[in-house]
Amino acid sequence: MLKIGISTGLFYHKSVFYYLGKIKDAGFNIVELWAGASKWGKETHFDYNDMDEVERIKSRLLILNLSINSINAPFSENLDISSLDEMQRSIAVSEIKKTIALCELLNVKFVVIHPSVKAFPLTNVDFVKKKITQIKKSLSAIVENAILRKVKIACENPAPHLIGGYAEDLMEIISGLPEEFVGICLDTGHANLIESPAEFLKKISSRLFTLHVSDNAGNYSAHLPPGDGRIEWKKFIPALKDSGFDGVFMLEVLGGARFDDPESVLKKSYAAAKDYLKKYWEEK
Repeated sequence: MLKIGISTGLFYHKSVFYYLGKIKDAGFNIVELWAGASKWGKETHFDYNDMDEVERIKSRLLILNLSINSINAPFSENLDISSLDEMQRSIAVSEIKKTIALCELLNVKFVVIHPSVKAFPLTNVDFVKKKITQIKKSLSAIVENAILRKVKIACENPAPHLIGGYAEDLMEIISGLPEEFVGICLDTGHANLIESPAEFLKKISSRLFTLHVSDNAGNYSAHLPPGDGRIEWKKFIPALKDSGFDGVFMLEVLGGARFDDPESVLKKSYAAAKDYLKKYWEEK
């Protein structure tokens, strides 16, 4: 059965140090570190620019026997690798390169990046082409750095109102880039806003690196624990097994869930993931 992890993004508004213990107590042994973007990391639950703080996280993880599968690179409207503003685009690339260096320091396999951030009408074909050109330019620069540090880039499928939200578009964006180092982070919640995550998976499975697992009702990306929405896990999990995926079943529970009791959310999320995997992975 797949190992189960959780993104610390659930607690992006609080200190990561306090919640690492809660994550361990809930049964998790693997995490994804969320590197937020507010003021270049100065107002997040850990400052990826502060090496002393990074060392403290490393020590805390060692004490708790928690491993890091991935780091979610910073993104915001001002940190967007698809930006047509060259200054903003280059700053976004620079911040992601810092995250790649962090992966090397912490011995992390994947860095997850968003191909686009700002919402806009996708009906302007010329505008979309320009944005895709910017994304590809950014990825080329990022992957050169990643190869040097032996870190893999996982492009996340964003919500459908953003470039790269559809499987075909995301596959086209990463085409031509080295398959060993550039792949996809499948966000089940984002995919469910378009089609069944099982169907979405079939279109990107050849480049699948890692996961962001959450549930929703199909109307917006609520990032709920598995079972609290309408995703058919009985279809997705067998499809995931058939794809040959052997990574981490990485939960990314966000949104309103963070306002609930953290310990309850963690325990519920872990129990649901374990139950679904046991039922639909092991029994397949």
